[in-house]
Amino acid sequence: MPLPIALPSMITILARRPRQAGGAALVAAILFAFAMVAPASATPQQAPNSRVVLDLPAGYTPSPLFSGFQNDATGVSYVILEAPVGEYDKMAQGFTPEELAKRGITHVEKGSLDRSDKHIYMRARQKSEAGTYAKYFVLFQTADQTVLVSVNVPTLSLDDGSVKPEVIEHVLATAKTTEKPAVRNLFSLTYLGPFKEAGTLVGTSKVYTLDGRLDPDRTGETRSAFMVAPSLDKRPVADPAKLATALLASMPGYKDFKIGEPRSINIGGLDGIELEGEAADDDHGTPLHLYQAMLLGKDGGYYRLIGIATPRDKPQIAAEFPKIAHSFALLP
Repeated sequence: MPLPIALPSMITILARRPRQAGGAALVAAILFAFAMVAPASATPQQAPNSRVVLDLPAGYTPSPLFSGFQNDATGVSYVILEAPVGEYDKMAQGFTPEELAKRGITHVEKGSLDRSDKHIYMRARQKSEAGTYAKYFVLFQTADQTVLVSVNVPTLSLDDGSVKPEVIEHVLATAKTTEKPAVRNLFSLTYLGPFKEAGTLVGTSKVYTLDGRLDPDRTGETRSAFMVAPSLDKRPVADPAKLATALLASMPGYKDFKIGEPRSINIGGLDGIELEGEAADDDHGTPLHLYQAMLLGKDGGYYRLIGIATPRDKPQIAAEFPKIAHSFALLP
């Protein structure tokens, strides 16, 4: 199955944030500015589980899986990440051709938007099994937040004129925040074992740590964590075992993967694949135990439940990962 184009970026955040203070250097890309053209019939919409409001043209609906919007006709998605205000400079370090190239993002161009706040605007391209996508990013800072809005556009939609770069730029130029998020939880975990909820990423993805904090006490510290990450679209999964194995074996920030045999499971009425494996921390070579349950959505897409255990914590928590995963349930 073609992977959602924005998924690698999200998994990078999920995989690395719990063990690196200040968050990961986030992928970004985009072009020099065209003249701003306001899209016809643009309507301000607040993203689910987010404070961010985008002035979107007709055809966009809130995503049921992530914080952002999607247009099923054109294949375009707007994905939103919100972080503390102090994260801006750290995240901005990832907006270089060298950093983006590590994530398969090329043709990086820096531009400008009609914004008065502190921001970075970029455009680039990325190839995947789903085809080639244009990627647009704006990273901006408000009085109390750092916000990243990334746009994923099939190049075919640009080529046939159904999506225009100047309209995307207008949307990104008008991105702003409100005082309160529009909260919408997708799932629940009725058992957390020793873990505590630490926060959300990309609106609907949640991170759980042993101390209930996203950031470690020491920079670069490798920590145990549990995460739930919905996919970024609802494409059907043709070969669940193959996809689940590929996703676990390609988590950014880790190397030397040894993945076990996939097992069929059913959790909360959703069929899926359960896997365990080992890997090493990319920065320090620390050996880590990995667990993943990938559950298929009833109308497409999937939910990944990921456990990461350090050697110190593995004897106590490795057996907890399946218990936590099997307590997963979708909310009505």
